[in-house]
Amino acid sequence: MTILDDNQIKLLEEYASLLFTIDEIAILIKVDPASLRRDIRHGKNPVAEAYFKGKLETMVAVRKNIILFAKKGSPQAETFVKDYLDQQNN
Repeated sequence: MTILDDNQIKLLEEYASLLFTIDEIAILIKVDPASLRRDIRHGKNPVAEAYFKGKLETMVAVRKNIILFAKKGSPQAETFVKDYLDQQNN
């Protein structure tokens, strides 16, 4: 398991929220990309939690905007919302 200090965990979350790839994040926080990828895929550790938290926070912000635009009548946004609803119901 990759051992990251508090600052690296914080940066990992931030870079994940900016939708950098795992390899890009590994370079930025100076860790082995394969180890970081393995830890994230394992899913039950602080590294994976920071990665998914960052990524999901951006997804929340994007979806809020899409729903806002859908409510204002954007056909493209309405299509995204319909897809989100279909995913949620499966």
